[in-house]
Amino acid sequence: MTRVCDIRELPTVSELRAWADAHGARIRHLGADLENHPVYGATRGHVTRVARGPRPDRHPHALVWHSPLENREATRE
Repeated sequence: MTRVCDIRELPTVSELRAWADAHGARIRHLGADLENHPVYGATRGHVTRVARGPRPDRHPHALVWHSPLENREATRE
């Protein structure tokens, strides 16, 4: 069996920092979850670890979704 990716959530951002330090990975802010908590992630090879911050995200990104069935040119007329 071959693993293509391994994504797991760690309980705290502190644990994510420790994992990132141990594996030489950089932590990135990935955005907010649906409850507006910041989500951080670190990737090394095919392994990614994520953790959510305990407070509301100070830099929330708007959720935007466009239907693949929507014809953008037709809606502009």
